[in-house]
Formats: sequence, C-alpha cells, structure tokens
Amino acid sequence: LKNKEAFKDAIGLFKANSFKVIYIVLIFTVVLTFTTKADFLIKTDKAGYIDALNLLSSLLASIVATVYSITIVALQLASTQFSPRILRYFLSNNPYTQITLGIFLGWVVYCLLLKFWLIDAIPPEQSAVPDSMKPILNLGIYGCICLIGIILPHFIVTIAESINAASITRKITLHTLHEVQIAQKTWQHQEEITERPLHTNKIAIKSETFGYLRSLNIEKLRKITQQYPQIDFIEQVNDVGSFIQKDSEIAYIALNATVTNVKHLEDYIRKQFDIGKFRSYRQDIHFGLRQLVDIALKAISPAVNDPTTAINCLDYLGEIIREIMQAGMPSIGFTKWKGEKVYLNEASFDRVVNQAFDQIYHYGKNDFAVTARLIDTIRKVIPFASKSDYLDVLTDEILEIGLDFAYQYQNGNLKNVHSQEQLMRIFKVILKTIQTIEEQYEQLKDNRHKDKLRLLKSKCLNNIEEIKKVKEDIIV
Repeated sequence: LKNKEAFKDAIGLFKANSFKVIYIVLIFTVVLTFTTKADFLIKTDKAGYIDALNLLSSLLASIVATVYSITIVALQLASTQFSPRILRYFLSNNPYTQITLGIFLGWVVYCLLLKFWLIDAIPPEQSAVPDSMKPILNLGIYGCICLIGIILPHFIVTIAESINAASITRKITLHTLHEVQIAQKTWQHQEEITERPLHTNKIAIKSETFGYLRSLNIEKLRKITQQYPQIDFIEQVNDVGSFIQKDSEIAYIALNATVTNVKHLEDYIRKQFDIGKFRSYRQDIHFGLRQLVDIALKAISPAVNDPTTAINCLDYLGEIIREIMQAGMPSIGFTKWKGEKVYLNEASFDRVVNQAFDQIYHYGKNDFAVTARLIDTIRKVIPFASKSDYLDVLTDEILEIGLDFAYQYQNGNLKNVHSQEQLMRIFKVILKTIQTIEEQYEQLKDNRHKDKLRLLKSKCLNNIEEIKKVKEDIIV
C-alpha cells in the first residue's frame, strides 16, 4: 500500500500546471523539427560542444545548490512546526530525495568528465568531433535538458506537497501500517506468556554500546537455538525502540550444558540486536505513533494553535489501532515463538493505546474539537476489537478520559473553557461510546467493567441534566 500510493502520487504530479507548459514546449519543438525536416541529433564542432557542456553543467550545479538550499529551509520550518523527527524522514528515509539529488550531482560530474576526458582527447588542431563521440555527448546535453525541464519541476512540486501536514501524517501512517503488515507474520507464530521463564543457569548478554534498539533478527535467534542444543531458550529483555545503556542486559541465554566457546556464542547473539543513534520504522510501531502524537501535540500548543492538524493525527492513529487489532497483535508484551526456544519482548496493545491517546487528551482537553474527536476515534475502533483483551484496554481508556473529564467539569475547571453546548456534546459522545462498548461486550459475551461503565454513564447523564438547567437559567 505504501509503495503503491507513493507511485500513484509521483505519477499524479505530472498533471501539475507547470508540466502543461513543458508539454506545450515539447510538442512545439517536435512539430517544428519535423516540419523543417531537421535532425534531433546535435551537430556542431568541438567548440560548440564545449560551450554547451560548460553552460548546462554550470546551470545544473547552480540550480541544485539553490533548490536544495531552499528545500532545507522549508524542511527546517516544517520540522519546527510539526516535529524535528520528520526532517530525517525527508533526507535519509526518503529514497526519492536521495535518488533525485544523486541524479543531479551525478549528471554534473558526467558532463565534466565528458569535457575533460572525452573532448580534451581530441587533438587541438582538429575542430570536428568524431562520429563515435557524438552519441555520448548528445546524451549528456539532452540529459541536462531533461533534468532541468522535467525532473527539477517534478521535484519542486513533490517537496511542496511533502511538507503539507496532511501529506506528512499520511506517509507516517503508511510506513507504520506497512510495519504492522510485516509484524502480523510474526504475531501469528507467537503465544502470550504471563511470566518470564525461570532457569538456574542464565547468562546475561550485555550491550557493548548505547543507543536505541532499532531491530532484532528473530530468524537468526531461532537458528541459533536449533544450532546449539545446549540452549534451553533465548530471552529478549527490551522491546524494539527502547533505549539501551552500555553494559546493560539486552538478552539472556539459558544453558543446560557447557558450551565450549561461550564468548563466541554471546557475540553471535549480540550481533542480532541492532543498536543505533536513531529509532527507525522497522519493527518499531511505536516510532510511527510517537511521530503522529508529537505532531498533534505541536499542533495544539499555543505557539502553533492548529487543532485541525491534531484532529488529522487522531484519525490516522485510529486507523493504525484498527489495523493492529485486525493483525492480531499480542495483548501483553511478553511472548514466545510457538514450538521454538525464543522469548520475545513485544510492544503490548495497552501501551500502544496509551501512547496514542493519553498525551493528546492531557494537553488538548481544553480544546472542544480535539477532545470530541479523540473520544469519537476510540468509539469507531471499538467494533474491531475482536478479543476481550483489546476491548478491556479501550474501555479502560474511555473510563480514564470520561471520568477525568467529568471530574474536571464538576470542579469547574472546564466551565470557563467550553461553552455549555460544547460540554453537553462531549458528554453525549462519551455516552455514545459507552453504548458501543456495551454492544461489543454483548457480542463477545462478556460483562466486564459493567459497574464502572454504569458509573461513568450516570455521571455523564447527571452532568447533562445540570448543563440543561444552567442553559434554562440563562434563557430565563
């Protein structure tokens, strides 16, 4: 889905108005060439090729320097407004930006090589260019024209669209959903474990460096347990995305017999843990969630004051959680590979939901639109909770938000922030969400949290009646 949408967007940009001018010029050139019976190939002497290559290579180098300077400034402004983590996406995690920069710089080098290696090989007294050299020289000239006339405007339009808030949040979501689809293949082979395994002979594998755990080679760990029968199990300590301190435990190996070269085995296992200075999307669903939450928090800050972007982030957070539930994410963080000797430390569903909504509610509860959309987002994903464990987590989240909002209202903290109508609408959204939760519990034939839901419902109804009385008093 991620690659398909990126290709579709890239093709769609050719419909921009800037390309219409290019198409007109190209058609005019082709028609003029055929009507005058001219030749598309450039036919000139050595001096003409030198002038053309000098002009185009210097023009190309100037354009590259100018455009990328403006691009860096634009991305810096975008990172300040949204999140500093998106800047690395545009420069290091975006293949299109890297390939475009490589093509431009590579073609400048190609033109210089043509000038200094190919043309300078022609004797000084010879003004004509050999026919064997002309196709290569023509390629350099036409390549420069293509880069300036097609690739450059396409890149500018792409960057202009990429720094849009809606585009940024969607790309982050697509990356995260792509990782969820990959993780689904792993989750299918895992069984949830409530307690970590005990063993009399556990050896700690310690990290030789510090940084973030970016990924874990699970297949290699499985092969190691099969290769060494002395290993009872390998246990992962930290989940992907965690910060690892130097000399801290990253894994444990449990041995039932002596291994001849334990240090070699420890180093082999240590190499399967990729630790670096940056977090990445690979195996790290929390990283995508963290970016969306950061953008939402920036958007609702007084300095930016853009609640629409925060609402956009909430919509995509709901989509990620829906996809996670359908993919069958383990509801608890510690799992075991079925039939294997590998214990994994995964991100639990409870942690995912808390990370997605807690901070946005805490900093955005004074904004009516953000609070209402947050509660409604949770309501929309509840019908996709196919397991009671998922539904319990979502119910706890609604209970925390709903009870806190009711408490804030009763203590008068929100009466001067929201209008009476807005307060009533939020309590009605909470009641609608409670009804959805109760219907989903009935479908799953489960009655958990029944008393807590009844308490929240009672508080919401009482608050609505109180608001109605206040409105009647104001009218009177």
